[in-house]
Amino acid sequence: MPEKLYRAAFFTLNSNRPLADKVFRFRTRLFIDELGWSLPTEKGLERDQFDTDKAVYCALMHGDEVVGCFRAIRCDVPYLASTVFPHLATVRAYPTSPDAIEISRLGVLPGHHAASARLYSLMVRFAFSQNASRLVAIAELSHERLLNKIGLETVRYGKVSIVGFKDDGTWILAVAGEIPLPHKQSSRIRRFLQLTQHMDIIDEAHVLGCERLSA
Repeated sequence: MPEKLYRAAFFTLNSNRPLADKVFRFRTRLFIDELGWSLPTEKGLERDQFDTDKAVYCALMHGDEVVGCFRAIRCDVPYLASTVFPHLATVRAYPTSPDAIEISRLGVLPGHHAASARLYSLMVRFAFSQNASRLVAIAELSHERLLNKIGLETVRYGKVSIVGFKDDGTWILAVAGEIPLPHKQSSRIRRFLQLTQHMDIIDEAHVLGCERLSA
């Protein structure tokens, strides 16, 4: 089955620091080297003030190579969108409740685009396991379109805005918003979650134990 080509791990800084450093190095390769984002690094690792023991990480791997990742932080502690981009929430306020979770630093390495849907499936599976009411993010428009295509509603907090620049001076356009998560899953979303149903997932962060997949 295709998902057997990939495996995933959920972890924290405390549970697996070597894998965390591998993900930070991957983030340098993806966001800086490949996408041209202007982000600071230290010793080849891209990390920021939100990479703390409050964060849960997901690494998507092909063999021993990290090919995708995301970071999840509950919204009752400081998180990237509300702290760094407060000006993007002009229509609706950023949430501050523990049942809202921010997803950031999400991406898949070029050459593994077929894995993108699986990374999103892992993201939604994680959210349901946490009984999250919504996922919050600063998303480029391509991510928003893909989420809508796979059957996930998105709600904007404000207008599309410039959130940064690439090394060549190109604007990075994105929008702040959320994915509301219904308690009862549609058949379309359940089929989407089946993409990772048989995937080998290592749960070092102990976050999937109460996974909610309502019929």
